[in-house]
Amino acid sequence: MKAKNLSLSGFRNIEKGTLSFSPEITFLLGDNAQGKTNVLEALYLFARGKSFRGALDKEMTRFSGEGYALSLLYEKEDREESLFVSAFGKEKIRKKNGILLEKQSELVGNFRAVLFSPDDLQMVKGAPSERRRFLDVAISQCYPVYLSLYARYQKNLEERNALLKAIQKGFLFDEEMLAVYSEKLSLLAAEIYLYRRAYTEKLKEKAKDIVEELSSGREFLSLVYRSDMDGIEEDDKEKITERYRQVFSLNLAKEKAAGMTLYGIHRDELGIYLGGISAKDFGSQGQQRSAVLALKMAEGMVSGEICKERPVYLFDDVLSELDEGRRRFLLSGMKGCQFIVTGCDEGVLGEISDEVKVIRVKNGSFSEE
Repeated sequence: MKAKNLSLSGFRNIEKGTLSFSPEITFLLGDNAQGKTNVLEALYLFARGKSFRGALDKEMTRFSGEGYALSLLYEKEDREESLFVSAFGKEKIRKKNGILLEKQSELVGNFRAVLFSPDDLQMVKGAPSERRRFLDVAISQCYPVYLSLYARYQKNLEERNALLKAIQKGFLFDEEMLAVYSEKLSLLAAEIYLYRRAYTEKLKEKAKDIVEELSSGREFLSLVYRSDMDGIEEDDKEKITERYRQVFSLNLAKEKAAGMTLYGIHRDELGIYLGGISAKDFGSQGQQRSAVLALKMAEGMVSGEICKERPVYLFDDVLSELDEGRRRFLLSGMKGCQFIVTGCDEGVLGEISDEVKVIRVKNGSFSEE
């Protein structure tokens, strides 16, 4: 999969512009706050359906503008396809090859990308929610139906929590309604758990190999997906659903007292270990960076394995955070993939590759070399 051309209008600080990308490495070069990350944000909108910065449409609209429009031409399985997204006021339009898409979920999974940003360097050290989000984003690009499952789970979770809070405060107690929410959560949690567990199994083998190679065999990475289903080996959805039913039933008194749902896939954790020791608690900064780098590289490999084509890699000013050895390992180990990289340091170009297309970015304008 390759991004070929991106056109932007009224997006962030970009009034109007078009970029064409190298099939190998494109380096967006410029000072801070010039618009480099805005380009990656626009590309990632097509992959995920929303901003990786968590921005609303009005926040991505150029100052004093009424809306934005983005169009992407990309190559997928040796054929050209196009995507279009615009947001003007409350009107949001999405198109694929000129055909209107009614839902955001219909956009996700067409153009696939792996984003590596400075925030990801905190993925190992951060809260469990960061690691769950990493899994959810990666899985949704491979299996767009996962988005719908997760959204339904979140909606039922919010409603169940509201009911538990009302019970805690003594406002009401609707045993039947609580049972309905528990059943819905059990069914959805079982499906989401199976997706996450299967994906983690694929991810851990590839990430393990990458860390071993990166450290010349001195370090060993392992991933452990921890949940309320620990101990269940089989992939029987009904058995897992029944276990969730039991978990909610046995802990109902505790959840009423807490006024919230204390169990379920929203509490799961992805444990990251180096040499059997928690990378979060005991890993050095270099080890933690190696672990995140391995996870991002492995994410792209798993995506390629499932979808039969590697995604585009978007690196937002992270090469300067990695030493020369890790930079070279990253790019040499992913030959044949497309990289779109941002940075402020022109000196890093010589370390990347001899085949780099440079686009200079200044005040939302682009100039190619």
